[in-house]
Amino acid sequence: MSATPVSKSPNAPLGDDEIDALADLVDLIDERTDVPVSLEGLDGFITALACSPRAIPPEEYFPVLFERADGLSAVFEDAADQTRFLALFNRRRNEIARALAAPIENLADPKALSPLVMDWDGLLAELPPAEAKRLKDAGIPPYAQLWAAGFLLAVEHWEDDWTLPAGSKDEAFVDEVLDPFYVLAAPLDELSAEELAVRREDHLALALWGAYELREFWLDRGQAPRG
Repeated sequence: MSATPVSKSPNAPLGDDEIDALADLVDLIDERTDVPVSLEGLDGFITALACSPRAIPPEEYFPVLFERADGLSAVFEDAADQTRFLALFNRRRNEIARALAAPIENLADPKALSPLVMDWDGLLAELPPAEAKRLKDAGIPPYAQLWAAGFLLAVEHWEDDWTLPAGSKDEAFVDEVLDPFYVLAAPLDELSAEELAVRREDHLALALWGAYELREFWLDRGQAPRG
């Protein structure tokens, strides 16, 4: 694939062209593995890493993300693509970590976490009718479902890290904070009428605030990544 220039600064936020480049690299990974991988799901997974009970190293999380013991090492045929992917991945991870550490009053703040969630309705509206129909017939996920599923992949794989001591008064708090993620990730036919009545954008907003709360919760307990 053609190379997209990547900023050398590990703290530079991803620009639109770089997000597109990361999406193309994720598509390459999707083609070379048996596990469906998407940019949106990847972003949710990275978000969970940033607010988890402990810092998880790449040698642990890449095998989980790609469901292969060798992690990222054999995914790309071109070493330059792997280098580019790692640079973009790490910058996005740093960007998410900075956003979760920033003091904000609302999610419209420029410093707030902005998830890479696909606007399928907006995409369909821009496509020619025949192409939009083909995409609909192929099946498109509900808004933010892939992002939440990526987040929960990390939570559930490292369940032991997330499990609080028996009888902890904080268990109900963590369950409540995680609930919007499970609502977003669930098939629509498994949701209650009350859950369906709430806009998915509002469920996502609750999940985003939940990521902030989880980071602070684990930090208060002397845990959580600080990078």
